[in-house]
Amino acid sequence: MRYLELGRSGIKVSKVGLGTWQIGSSYWGWEREFNRDSAIGVIKTALDCGINFIDTAEAYGGGLSETIIGEAIEDVREDVIIATKVSPNHLSYRGVKKSLKQSLKRLKTKYVDLYQVHWPNPLIPIRETMRTMEELVDEGKVKAIGVSNFSLGRLRKAREVLKKHDIVSNQIEYNFLRRNPEKELIPYCQKEGLTVIAYSPLAQGLLTGKYGPGKMPNEFFRRAFIYVRYGKIGEITNLVEVLKEISSRKGASISQIALSWVLRHSNVVAIPGAKREEHVKQNAESAELELSNKELEMLEKFLPKH
Repeated sequence: MRYLELGRSGIKVSKVGLGTWQIGSSYWGWEREFNRDSAIGVIKTALDCGINFIDTAEAYGGGLSETIIGEAIEDVREDVIIATKVSPNHLSYRGVKKSLKQSLKRLKTKYVDLYQVHWPNPLIPIRETMRTMEELVDEGKVKAIGVSNFSLGRLRKAREVLKKHDIVSNQIEYNFLRRNPEKELIPYCQKEGLTVIAYSPLAQGLLTGKYGPGKMPNEFFRRAFIYVRYGKIGEITNLVEVLKEISSRKGASISQIALSWVLRHSNVVAIPGAKREEHVKQNAESAELELSNKELEMLEKFLPKH
């Protein structure tokens, strides 16, 4: 496993982390094919594989994600970097304070390593939110401040209102099919020493080879997810075929190739989710996989332009 510093915080995180938004979500088969025991197994396997970075949020499973993480890491808390998020409707001074208090209780910890604003809320002054975050750092309840789903303009504004502590990261959607961050956001963060945390690096399973013509879980998924979010299925199928060719050459899975592509940036961490322990192991191994220039060129021909 490779590790990097989270912004300039001094906190070392694994290049591949574990996203946990599936925990508690019926949309992803909670209590049907994924449950409390399997979630704890996934978390413990991640730690065994060298993954020390676990990302969650108060909104995931209505707090159940945080609760299960708290159970899974209680005996090894000091070895784990926990990142959680405050929801956009809780960004007032009192809202942030209350949300963190509840998150700490569910996580069974006295502090979180990274506390993030889940989404910006234009109805609540960013100055109020950021000053509250700074106060939490001063109180020792938060080690570092992060944001999520912030545009470059909002990120700059949030940094401007801080007085004592800088933002260390911005968590954004980034994968083969969501390349817009490559234009300005990733270069800006690299220049400023900020970490980019890439969520949905496998496009919620679309870049694993699991889905394709005749393989869609249901018509809703096919229409809502592929056509609305990511374009035409034919284009995605062509990309998956190239991924298969490269994965065959390298003796790696398609998902490992997709993760390696995201991780090629020195300041990017990926947080794929997982419902099975074998998937966690594969994800962890992708941190050591490097794509050649030729392979990157092959992929570029079939990727959407950023």
